[in-house]
Amino acid sequence: MSVAPISTSSVNAIKGTEFEGMSIQMMAAMVMLEVGATKKKEAEMKISDMKAQNDKAKKLNNLLDKMNSELGQYTKDEDKDKKGRAAILSKYAGEAKALGVDTSNWSGDKSAEQIRAISSTIQHMAENCNSDNQTQMVKLQDFMGQYNSFVSGASDQIKNANQILQGL
Repeated sequence: MSVAPISTSSVNAIKGTEFEGMSIQMMAAMVMLEVGATKKKEAEMKISDMKAQNDKAKKLNNLLDKMNSELGQYTKDEDKDKKGRAAILSKYAGEAKALGVDTSNWSGDKSAEQIRAISSTIQHMAENCNSDNQTQMVKLQDFMGQYNSFVSGASDQIKNANQILQGL
């Protein structure tokens, strides 16, 4: 069984497309640039996601700092301290809820131990945001590497096409 060679005129005659009349190298370069542009958009979306995660972590840490600065005055588990803690939790419940904190157990008088558990939960959420950002950074680096590879490949294809043209 033999395979007949494909003439170059039929390969680069993709009629009705933007590739019509282009050399194979130029078609490959165009495709690589398009895929590279897609990888760049994916990287930009990843950066946006990371910024949102970072902003959320900052807001959670700020909330925790504000709460802790006010909660520090209540050092005992007497009724007046428990009521004071409850008032502070009530004050910050809306902000916490907007950040995704489960505030369902924030009502009522709270012991120092219960406050530590709530603070720990908020701190854990902020740490998770930071940890997620580290994972996202690896994905971002992958997208940027792919982008660079496609742009470099396109450049090589254009260089090859120019060398062929110069040889003619």
